[in-house]
Amino acid sequence: MTTKKIHWNGFLKHAVEECPKEVCAFLFAKQPYSKNEEWYVFSVKNVAEDPVGAWIPDKKEMLKVKSKATKMGIVKIGNVHTHPYYEEWLPFDIDKMNEIIQPSDKDLHFARKFNDVVRIIVCVDNKSVYGAYVHDKFGNNLDIQLVEG
Repeated sequence: MTTKKIHWNGFLKHAVEECPKEVCAFLFAKQPYSKNEEWYVFSVKNVAEDPVGAWIPDKKEMLKVKSKATKMGIVKIGNVHTHPYYEEWLPFDIDKMNEIIQPSDKDLHFARKFNDVVRIIVCVDNKSVYGAYVHDKFGNNLDIQLVEG
């Protein structure tokens, strides 16, 4: 298992507050492919017509985030978004969470379209973060443990 230091930059708190709407962000890396690699998450407003069922990043915010990343000397490696864990599924069940946290066909389509190296799906409800699934553009699990930076 590989460990990556990740700077969530308020993403997790925002995801819980917005649940069941999907919250999205871009994922950037500092010193990619090195043992000192660190990941940075920058949220972007979801402008989808149905923000509970999909996410589309706001283009103006996306440009601001990319500009900030350039100034920081970090590169885009993928994105992060949420899948909700609904109250009717409580009490929490790890098998149910593992089912919901898998990338959908639509997730994989966009991962390949934008050639993402890494994608993270975070499972949340309006009180908690339950887990994160880190995968490549084909949906394959990347055995990575995320540690708050």
